[in-house]
Amino acid sequence: MQNPAATIYCPNYSCQAPNPESNKFCHKCRTLLPKRYLWAVGAGIEKSKQGDILGDRYLLKGKRILLDTKPGLLPDMTEDLPEEIISYLRLFPYRLHVPQVYGRLILGPEATIWLLEQAAIYPDWTEAPAPKAGQLMPALTDEWEKAPAMRQLNWLWQIAQLWLPFRHEGAHSTLLALELLRVEGAILRVLELKIEPKMESEPPRLSQLGEVWSQLIPKAQPLIVPFLKKLCQQLAEGEVRASDQLVALLDRAGRLCGEQQIRTYNIGTATDQGPSRTRNEDACYPSSQTTSSSGPGIESLAIVCDGIGGHKGGNIASNRAIETVKNYIQQRYKLFDGNDDSETLSINLEGATAAANDAISQQNDAEQNQGRDRMGTTLVISLAHAHEIYLTHVGDSRAYWITNTGCRQVTLDDDLASREVRLGYALYRDALQQAASGSLVQALGMAPSSHLHPTIQRFIIDEDSIFLLCSDGLSDNDRVEENWEAAIMPILKGELSVEKAVNLLIDIGNYHNGHDNVTVTLVDCRVKANPEATVSAEALLAELEDVPPPLDDGEAGMDEDTKSPDMPTESNTGAPTKIAPKPKSSPIPLPILLAIITSLGLIIAGLAYWGLQEGPSRSNDSSPQPTPETPAPETPERLSEESEESEESEESEESEESEESEESEAVKTPAPTPKPTPNQ
Repeated sequence: MQNPAATIYCPNYSCQAPNPESNKFCHKCRTLLPKRYLWAVGAGIEKSKQGDILGDRYLLKGKRILLDTKPGLLPDMTEDLPEEIISYLRLFPYRLHVPQVYGRLILGPEATIWLLEQAAIYPDWTEAPAPKAGQLMPALTDEWEKAPAMRQLNWLWQIAQLWLPFRHEGAHSTLLALELLRVEGAILRVLELKIEPKMESEPPRLSQLGEVWSQLIPKAQPLIVPFLKKLCQQLAEGEVRASDQLVALLDRAGRLCGEQQIRTYNIGTATDQGPSRTRNEDACYPSSQTTSSSGPGIESLAIVCDGIGGHKGGNIASNRAIETVKNYIQQRYKLFDGNDDSETLSINLEGATAAANDAISQQNDAEQNQGRDRMGTTLVISLAHAHEIYLTHVGDSRAYWITNTGCRQVTLDDDLASREVRLGYALYRDALQQAASGSLVQALGMAPSSHLHPTIQRFIIDEDSIFLLCSDGLSDNDRVEENWEAAIMPILKGELSVEKAVNLLIDIGNYHNGHDNVTVTLVDCRVKANPEATVSAEALLAELEDVPPPLDDGEAGMDEDTKSPDMPTESNTGAPTKIAPKPKSSPIPLPILLAIITSLGLIIAGLAYWGLQEGPSRSNDSSPQPTPETPAPETPERLSEESEESEESEESEESEESEESEESEAVKTPAPTPKPTPNQ
């Protein structure tokens, strides 16, 4: 129950008027009042009672649940982050499931509380009443028995997808603690991370996941009970020893079980020049102001591009990317077997992105485009296949997933702020305050495809939902978060057509932002029962007869959990790609270190003596002349110089090095011209 004394202060800096917690907008200036419910991690808060105001701003709503009463102020932050908090940052690409660190609250000399946002707490909606606002989302175990078979498999699949990234952070015990696993409809949510000590002698193993899942068998749907029993047995006996094997087996079951449902996709698109621009550098597919309806497959393809390039070329780049991606996917989808695994389709999506990148880069080089004349574009693609939707993106054009339970941003911007976070250097709200935080670190057309890292994700669709693809002309300044209930939710309720909704979103972007072109694509996913489906428990069980080998089977007989955390063992098709774990170094033994230092000292002394003997006889004419090189093309103003420096350093290495080490050097120099930073 809400505390009647709770007061929310307007985030508008020139207003800051106090408002009752029940207000959706400031009574004085009509600014939206964000209700940020936070989960508190750390010892000391248990001494406080409900209704207390902590740190002069945080209202204790319940056990470890706080409400920020001054959302317009930055929270207390520090650069000295403990390792367990850095794990949250490095898991930033998985924020659909993992809460992120908002800031800290110091209650005393020995009582530091870390505040998590986007936690498994029901948010307060802007338009409709939210009676559950500020309450914990239900535990997976509480919803398990009521969920249909497809939903149960979906939750297990998400757990399997998270095992490897959690293992890299020593957080895989989280997935073994059912009390920490919450659900928001189809989405698995983690309440907080459980970090294992680095010196733990016996870290959790994948086989233990089978032991935990066996607890769910008694209340599983009868259709999947034999499958789940056998799978838990295979985990316990080590027949399934790597998480990629587990994901593949759950993929098979999900594909078969998905035949019990029919999925239809209604797509609407619109793009607009906007009130401030003289031309439209955005592009979309299908063409603007068109609607279409299809099942899964190539007809469900949707693309949004936001051209960049300064004086000219942005519109050329975005349209070139659309045409290249469309043709590439259409040609290969004709040869694509509907039963092919997710890896095959993901490879094709990555290939389409590389082809578009090469097409734009080649045109830049052929026209000798330099500086602001060099063109590029962002990219976001959606494609439905079987029971899933695949998303691919590069840059800061976004995808959002809207269901009856809320709206979630599911892509991560390829900008400096996001990179600072996932490398563990800064909290997100702190990173946004840095110079050029919104500058892109990659876009199509700016570097060779070998240096391009598109993100490929996939989501199981087991209920009605909507995906929004858009350029930053709409997403900037949190316009999607502010307006999704009024402009998109009515589609799910049957109160608004997709065609009218895309035009409404264009108007919102133009009126409330207005600084850029606006492009919107809505993919309305409808799911209904398939009366002709005949999926049996025996058919599901048969999917376990042939266990695929691990993707990295270089050490026969060794399961994934006995390998070094730095040893890659899993494909990233279900999560953002090319984000390598931070390399772990081991200290050099002291005797060897002393020997190295002594040897180096002798070498330096010898070189110094030789230099004194030979130095005076050398002339400047004998110095080798520098080799002329073709200057690297400059990036447009919106693309950060940091990304270009990182790419050049990568080219000079004989072998591929960790992406993090390159990026950490590049990010120190701010880009000359930042793009507008969203007010997050």
